[in-house]
Amino acid sequence: MLIHAVRAADVATWALLRSKLWRSADASELAAEAHDFVAGKAIPTIAAVFIAEEGTTAVGFLELAVRSFSDGCDSMPVPHVEGWYVEPFARGKGAGRALMDAAEGWARERGFTELASDTEPWNERSIAAHARCGFRETERLVKFCKSLR
Repeated sequence: MLIHAVRAADVATWALLRSKLWRSADASELAAEAHDFVAGKAIPTIAAVFIAEEGTTAVGFLELAVRSFSDGCDSMPVPHVEGWYVEPFARGKGAGRALMDAAEGWARERGFTELASDTEPWNERSIAAHARCGFRETERLVKFCKSLR
């Protein structure tokens, strides 16, 4: 398993993986954001991206942002895992942990003392993966929206 920072050559694959994680998002917007990031444009929600490769196949990615704060963390600002995805056929082989290790290394190199993340309360697979990587659950939240139309 090879983990590396995203490169321009990875942008199409990264954009495709992003659309698999965020299925309800506009795929063209996800791709445009990926292109902008690798072109060096500042994207507030992306500070670093790591790609996992098995042989010559990209099997996952992890995106980090630096948030001014994250619920449950004591330090501010704090790097936050915004996206973490591994293809179903590659799960259970260490790609997810290797991506998280790369994120932790990136954060430590920059002097951060905590790493934050989140997932939906129903996503038991993600909750278990976070726990295996040493995260502790800090809270659960139910959000609401009411249309005013």
